[in-house]
Amino acid sequence: MNAKAEFVAPPYVANMQRVDSYADIDEILRSEDFMQGSHRESGVFFDGSLLLIEGEEHMRRRQLISSLVSRSAMQYYETGALAPVIEQVMKELREKGRDKDGVVRVDLIPLIRSMLYRINALVTGVDSVDTPEKTERFRDLVDKLGVAVTVEWSTRDHDEVIREGLEIRRQLIEEFLLPSLERRRALVREFRDGKAAKETLPTDLLTMLTLHGDDRRPGDEGYVWRECALFLVASTQTTTHTLPHVIVHLTEWCRTHPADAARCTDPTFLRIAAMESLRLHQPAPTLLRIALKDVTLSSGRRIARDERVALFFVPANRETAVFGPDAAEFNLNRVAPPRLSPWGLTFGGGVHMCIGRPLVTGMFNRPDDKSGTEGTMIRILRTLYEAGAEMDPERPPRRVAASYHDAYESFPLILRKL
Repeated sequence: MNAKAEFVAPPYVANMQRVDSYADIDEILRSEDFMQGSHRESGVFFDGSLLLIEGEEHMRRRQLISSLVSRSAMQYYETGALAPVIEQVMKELREKGRDKDGVVRVDLIPLIRSMLYRINALVTGVDSVDTPEKTERFRDLVDKLGVAVTVEWSTRDHDEVIREGLEIRRQLIEEFLLPSLERRRALVREFRDGKAAKETLPTDLLTMLTLHGDDRRPGDEGYVWRECALFLVASTQTTTHTLPHVIVHLTEWCRTHPADAARCTDPTFLRIAAMESLRLHQPAPTLLRIALKDVTLSSGRRIARDERVALFFVPANRETAVFGPDAAEFNLNRVAPPRLSPWGLTFGGGVHMCIGRPLVTGMFNRPDDKSGTEGTMIRILRTLYEAGAEMDPERPPRRVAASYHDAYESFPLILRKL
């Protein structure tokens, strides 16, 4: 168990200028003098999506999609999708029964995915994920798609990973996405013919794209599937990646701060822990940007026109000048510097800041039942700790072997109070 694994950059950034200063990265992310430079290989899955477009087109699309991440949408995802699924999953674990040691053992990684699949489907607009068999099939396809769209970080043959990913996407389209899109086209036709009110239309990505004619793009029929790929993966990736790190850190923290063990069911305490873990462990630890002209940053660093630079978030988020002398450590008593987010640069910055951040961290500025949300990570953590979650001493977690990502592929847990 090592929550502070060394950051290893993938080979494709080896010949790029490395930017690991917090101030420099923040300036680049906010500057209009740079454009997206990431996802050259995974562009086959993402080209033309919100993630990679720029300028006025990006602002128009972001405004269009903003209704999917509104406060009311977040409340619905959490109370109408996440909470019932969590309850059902925990019920199934209770019915499965305890083992000979009197505890319930489970692997956290598939457990998280099983809890998040309904949000995944709702945000994107996927229907018919309504039987155990279809649910398992949908989760399996999205999981495998997630491996493909992070191909830049894979240690396997990249051409093979992409080929596998394209086949997975084809199956997703055929089995789930296309039937869902056709249903939304029919619903939108009824609305336009005056047979249905707009309020009756689903609030999801496929509906938004259909309403605005982006479901059929002359010369680019595959655009809609690339936007779907982004939302299918992004709606669960951060929680799945970071939540195991939170548990590792909290296990170590409570060992040296035993009085805090009783606080692990407190949403406020868990949010602090989640934010500190997000600062230390990024789902996308390196982003690339391309300079649109010769640029001299405030620090004096020079970047030439058309140069692609690698922004290294891990060292930036652990910079002692920004977060203090123990910046590389997990510290629940840390006070974030004024005007800086406690998660550092993890959700990016500028016009491309992650639009789905509230889904993960919650609407914590108004944390009440009517107007606030806990966020997917805190909601799941609270549920697990209420069930007496502990790391399994007999089965250590296992990191992803075929990727440079700081991630786990297996994370055994014991639930003592379920």
